[in-house]
Amino acid sequence: MMKEVLCYAVGVAEGVTVRRRLAVVVAFAALMLMPSTAFADQPVIGTVAPTSGPTTGGTLVTITGSGFVNGASVVFGNAYSPLVTVVSPTQIVATTPVGSGVGNVTVINPDGTAATTSYPFTFTNGTSPVSITGLSQVTGSAGTATVYITGTGFLPNPSVTIGGITVTSVGLVSSTLIAAVVPTGTSLATATVLNTDGTSASFSGGPTTNPSAQPIVSSVSPSTGSPSGGTVVTITGSGFVPGATVLFGGQPATNVVVVGMTSITAVTPASTAGPVTVLVSNAAGSVGGLNSAFTYTLTAPVLSAIAPSTGFTGGGTAVTLTGTGFTPGATVTFGGLAASNVSVVSSTQIVATTPPGTVGSAVVLVTNPGGLISGLASGFTYSATSTVPPTPPASTGGALSVASVSPSSGPVGVATLVTITGQGFLPGAIVTMGGLPATSVTVISGTQILAAAPTGATAGSVSVVVTNAGGVGAVLPNGYTFTTPGSSTPAPSGGGALTPGSSGLFVFRGGSNVALVTASGCAPGRLVLWATDPKGQWVGYIPTAPAVINLSWDALFPSGIPAGTPIYARCT
Repeated sequence: MMKEVLCYAVGVAEGVTVRRRLAVVVAFAALMLMPSTAFADQPVIGTVAPTSGPTTGGTLVTITGSGFVNGASVVFGNAYSPLVTVVSPTQIVATTPVGSGVGNVTVINPDGTAATTSYPFTFTNGTSPVSITGLSQVTGSAGTATVYITGTGFLPNPSVTIGGITVTSVGLVSSTLIAAVVPTGTSLATATVLNTDGTSASFSGGPTTNPSAQPIVSSVSPSTGSPSGGTVVTITGSGFVPGATVLFGGQPATNVVVVGMTSITAVTPASTAGPVTVLVSNAAGSVGGLNSAFTYTLTAPVLSAIAPSTGFTGGGTAVTLTGTGFTPGATVTFGGLAASNVSVVSSTQIVATTPPGTVGSAVVLVTNPGGLISGLASGFTYSATSTVPPTPPASTGGALSVASVSPSSGPVGVATLVTITGQGFLPGAIVTMGGLPATSVTVISGTQILAAAPTGATAGSVSVVVTNAGGVGAVLPNGYTFTTPGSSTPAPSGGGALTPGSSGLFVFRGGSNVALVTASGCAPGRLVLWATDPKGQWVGYIPTAPAVINLSWDALFPSGIPAGTPIYARCT
């Protein structure tokens, strides 16, 4: 007979119960070994900041640690947070509930595992300090301007006056930042913030940010993306400087790259569906933003085709799913069973491996984060004997696979020529790098492809995918790395030898012509040059000149490069 012992986890806040069942089986005075159950790693809390907030709630709290899982709950004392965002397995951002007194902070994962701080969070009785440390203004449209108020202790639904005028359009970005929309020409000589708990702060002295240093956000492209995050966007505007940070609806973006003074690339964080304000903050503290610049939308996938559409009941068939609206984190099922090795190559392509199935047709479903689903009723047919296309003949090099890419890296914005090696390549194959199509694709043989890297990618490592006609594809994860010019190894300035596979840094001395580099053995089309123009943009060029480079600089960079500009070169 089996007995169950109900156990309770220790170390959690009073009133928060975390349950687990422990089966103990005793037979003939001996313990019988039962099948074990694996549990997820226990969450661990490292830091909580800030450690206090008003009793009215609304304070944004960042929790760092490990083992955090999507869907986790956060408890302050005995009250659950009304809004929790699991940014990553090591970070959670939560909004404090209405509370009082002192209590520990507890993180509870969906499986019930929990962690609690050894130090308390304090709800202050309406005495949280509020202060204003600065004002900055960004000119808007239709006769309006957005004023950003920086400080501390801002609470939800504050009342704001600027220049003696009560502001009717106020947005609380965080407890340290308020965005207020005012008519153009409003005096910024004074500002007052009044919290709902009665605390207030005033400021005088006018704008604290030099207008020339003020970042301005003009547009975000694309302007929509999945609530699961992961959308690569380009932010255009002016006044961007290295070290700038980006916020989407108050949540920090990742992989932020300041391409130039007018362009930033970043990856969106996770958020709830709806429009959000996009803010750019320079290292000096000046802030610029654009209201409703990005909208998180639940994208509905559309599954159009699967290739191959048949396979063995034992599973293991590599398939390519094509359609539209696929988003990172999408899952695939065949007859209700989850596929393995699912990789969202792009919004129009997914590669996966079939699970085991029974003889006959199976429904194939693609589910995007957020629950939107698309499928094919008889999208895949399982057979008792393998119906996977036979291995290609020797002339194609065997079953399709990608082994390597050479060179394995190249600068952003430059169509670097690469050689892809593997097997099973067929005429008409297409190549994508990071979801972007490569150009000048030439299938040399069943084991070799020549292609030019796409110029629209951002810095970082990406997957390289080769897809044969008919939809069968192969992936090389992290097969190519897009680099910024600053990652090149410097060489003596003024010119010098450049051998295949090496990089150099040279200085433009001025004049209509410049002897850049002597590159014996660097074949035409393999030399890459790039520099920054006066607007701060990276400009790339691949000359087709012979080994000794002595070309008109204006022909290389029509936008003009001042004397003394660093020139980067690489022989691929």
